[in-house]
Amino acid sequence: MRRNRFIATIAAGLAVIALVPVATALGDDAPAPAGQSIEAVTALGSAFTYQGRLTDAGSPANAVYDLQFVLWDAETAGASVGSVQTKQDVNVANGLFSVELDFGNAAWNGDARWVEIGVRPGASAGTFTLLSPRQPVSPTPYALFAKAAAGVAVPFAATGTLAGAPASTTGLFTVTQTGTGIGLSANRTSTDSSQYPGVLGTNAGGGAGVQGESTYVDGVGVRGIGAGANGTGGEFIGATAVNIDGAIKVSGANPAAFVHVVDTAGPDRNTCPGDGGAHVADSATYLPVTDPNAIVLITPVNVVTGVALSWYPAVAPAWCPGVTDSWVIFSTDGSAIPAGAKFNVLVINQ
Repeated sequence: MRRNRFIATIAAGLAVIALVPVATALGDDAPAPAGQSIEAVTALGSAFTYQGRLTDAGSPANAVYDLQFVLWDAETAGASVGSVQTKQDVNVANGLFSVELDFGNAAWNGDARWVEIGVRPGASAGTFTLLSPRQPVSPTPYALFAKAAAGVAVPFAATGTLAGAPASTTGLFTVTQTGTGIGLSANRTSTDSSQYPGVLGTNAGGGAGVQGESTYVDGVGVRGIGAGANGTGGEFIGATAVNIDGAIKVSGANPAAFVHVVDTAGPDRNTCPGDGGAHVADSATYLPVTDPNAIVLITPVNVVTGVALSWYPAVAPAWCPGVTDSWVIFSTDGSAIPAGAKFNVLVINQ
């Protein structure tokens, strides 16, 4: 009977609970004025010290109690977060108690949290009396640091200033990847057709909006890949769309520039058969370029005779039967173009 009366007294007197602020992680336990909200300090891990003041019938409690702590994502209703923390036989002296709680790393993602507290007499197996309202958990420098390390809330915006030389590799936001993976990744997963970039860089000064550098012997400063069926690896718009300081190198299965070698015999023959008249056999050679709107530039490498270039559509000329929809190099005097003759070819598709 005494225990039942005692529980009722506790339940009636626990309408107000306050926490004595913690100055440092697992640190100062000096009391603070009544009515102050929860201040939870994150230590170098997910555990933190929780200190509070418990009153019984309006007076500071002095006894042993079992305390239960549940972390919630809302002040009322909502969902519980992390593991339930039950502390047995907590000594409360002059109304003050101190416990260490650990809801796990996953419980702290930077969103607001509230603690719901249940109380019952120590060494009992009764039901916990829930205190109301839930107590908000305030951020601390360590908690904010943990949020920044685990994931940045979006939208994220920052403004600052940092002086330095143009060649400096340190900016307002610097990422250093010391392993073998990607240094910085920006993935826009929307499949709409809007012309939004995955990464946007703007510059109101004399530098570049986006700059990429590689110090590796065969490295690439900036790489653009058009992986779609009609994708474009790079697009440049401006009064000067492209400014190139250095040599141009092409590669891949269909390079923009290539060397065309004349073959007058065999299955890979690339010369016109000819039908006499002004032109003789092998007086012309056709290119593997089938875009009539392309800009095609050629320079002879080891050819002495004069040559010209023309596009022949669906109707082939009489002197080059069977060759349609191709660019054709032909000799201006009708002489044969010898096997092994070479031409440098540059193709610019519109």
